[in-house]
Amino acid sequence: MASSKLTIASIVCLAIWVAVWVLFLFIRFSGVDIRLIPGIGIFMLSTLVVSFLAPVAATGLAVIALIRQPSVLLNWFCLLGGVTVMFGQALVFVSSRWL
Repeated sequence: MASSKLTIASIVCLAIWVAVWVLFLFIRFSGVDIRLIPGIGIFMLSTLVVSFLAPVAATGLAVIALIRQPSVLLNWFCLLGGVTVMFGQALVFVSSRWL
């Protein structure tokens, strides 16, 4: 697999993470009561799992791309983005009162 494909896959993982968190924020700040939707529990649980795993996958893919081509600046930015997202997400979950 080419290094550019790994970088693109890392960016896609980060984009999926952003989309999931935008969904969470939309649900939180909208007047929609999602508890009335049948089957929403499994969907929300799976999005929570995706929000945990997407930064890990993005960071792993960025590390592999960086090992293959350390001189490409985009690989470094993907690694920095993945690590930043994991650190920020850890801070959010640790500071949450519901945990």
